[in-house]
Amino acid sequence: MLLEIKKLTKHYGSKLALQDFSCAIGPGILGIIGPNGAGKTTLMNLITDNVSREAGEILYDGTDVLKLGKGFRKILGFMPQEQGMYEELSARAFLIYMAALKGIRGKKAREEVENLLDLVDLKEAAHRKLGGFSGGMRQRILLAQALLGEPEVVILDEPTVGMDPAERLRVSEYIKEISKDSIVLWSTHILSDVEAFADRILIMNEGKLMAHDTPEKLLSENRAESMEELYFSFTGT
Repeated sequence: MLLEIKKLTKHYGSKLALQDFSCAIGPGILGIIGPNGAGKTTLMNLITDNVSREAGEILYDGTDVLKLGKGFRKILGFMPQEQGMYEELSARAFLIYMAALKGIRGKKAREEVENLLDLVDLKEAAHRKLGGFSGGMRQRILLAQALLGEPEVVILDEPTVGMDPAERLRVSEYIKEISKDSIVLWSTHILSDVEAFADRILIMNEGKLMAHDTPEKLLSENRAESMEELYFSFTGT
């Protein structure tokens, strides 16, 4: 299980979003950090093929994900930072619908949806329309849909934004648990979450890879006493 990114480049008009970006990602949690505009969301959208690449390759176990096509999408779970919600659907109906889009139907879909509703602590709100959900509840339902089908590659863009401390801890601990059998890319501005839960950290700035290693090694090699100090040393922000 290996996701390889090789010399990935992307512009939006004249703005360079990613420049000759390369890294290899194995099982576990990769915490992706960097300031706004660093290229984190662009990287995730390229991996999921939501935007087209200009140059470079994205390989999963040695094969380009574009060649894998539907085969890659079946093993991929994606939680975007923001997503239009079906406001009139209930949480349960939304997950059933998303399961169908992933080819999960019938009894298997119903069982998986109920398990995920329980996991994200939305069982009692499963009948409620998404339009009445709080920010934290929306984040949790988006996380649940990303985990449908037990994906091998899970991409999470700011998954704990809008959650209270108890929600953040519960969700973070579950993400840590599923990362034992999957590749998890976790983009966040919450440095304490990265330090506590990530197996490796990737620091980005201005579309470039600045550092990639374990939290302990990065802190030691850069003589940083905290994650905040390490972050500032590479980004200046």
